[in-house]
Amino acid sequence: MGRQHGGKWSHRCPWKAIAQVFQDFSPFVRLVVGNGERIRFWEDLWWGNQTLCSQFGDLYRVTSVKNLTVLDVLGNSYPLSWNFNFRRNLTDSEIDLLQRLMFSLSSVLLSPSLADSRVWSLPSSDLFSVKYFFLALSKVSNPILFLLAKFLWSSKTPSKVKALAWLVAHGKVNTNDKLQLKIPYKSLCPQWCILCKGNGESIDHLFLHCPVTIGLWHKLFNLAGLVWVPPRSFEDMLVIAFKGLGNSLRGKTLWQIACLTLVWMVWQERNKRIFEEKGRTEEILWDLILFYSSLWASCTTAFRGVPLSVLQLNWTAVCAS
Repeated sequence: MGRQHGGKWSHRCPWKAIAQVFQDFSPFVRLVVGNGERIRFWEDLWWGNQTLCSQFGDLYRVTSVKNLTVLDVLGNSYPLSWNFNFRRNLTDSEIDLLQRLMFSLSSVLLSPSLADSRVWSLPSSDLFSVKYFFLALSKVSNPILFLLAKFLWSSKTPSKVKALAWLVAHGKVNTNDKLQLKIPYKSLCPQWCILCKGNGESIDHLFLHCPVTIGLWHKLFNLAGLVWVPPRSFEDMLVIAFKGLGNSLRGKTLWQIACLTLVWMVWQERNKRIFEEKGRTEEILWDLILFYSSLWASCTTAFRGVPLSVLQLNWTAVCAS
């Protein structure tokens, strides 16, 4: 965005991340040929279930120009032009392939007045849908990522809490070990955690294995009446199907909120000790977790009609009712 519109220059280029998403996105998009000016003849998926460079690899290898458009090869009139630009004479086997290719494409007819287009291939309406895209990705990608997404984004916590937990789960928060790699000339000690003043500060340590944090997790699991052994990583913590406060809607809702509130409160405490040089005891942190979890839960439809004061006093009884 230009500066005249209030935008600022940034040295961070988004195209790498965009390209990674496009690789996941493109298999679910179908190219529809109009005038053939923008679709690559060999390398785009526009005819059949594979690109033509995959179907006719021997022909593709002897073309002098790899990125010819459909219009470049076929022309905009009938009969078709067949401008392949081979860099040498074809062998007998390659001629057979060429005949197969030409026969396959003999029914293609370009429309000079229509632009090439992309059509979403999943739903029957040909319109893009986040729901269909998410479901399709969940079948072909790492299922753990989608369990994380379901747990985090379906929770009834504020957006800032969900966003923090998402960054933590993906290893994107600036703990000391990561800062040391980004700015090694700074006076940082990756082997020192501000909460326990002992072990090194990493994501798994800060949010799971730090004695202060693990004490808070134990309080949460004890409140739910569960025996808990810390898992290997924070990612495992979020995808393990703990029963928490039961299988009722209230129990599931409050358990999600409490877990993410604990993560948020640990990060707030870590930053408070670093930037304000002020710290709170584990008991105060636990009281704050109880308060914010109860407050946010009381705003949901699952706890409609339950006073905040009642919810704060006895989670298990309210969730069981």
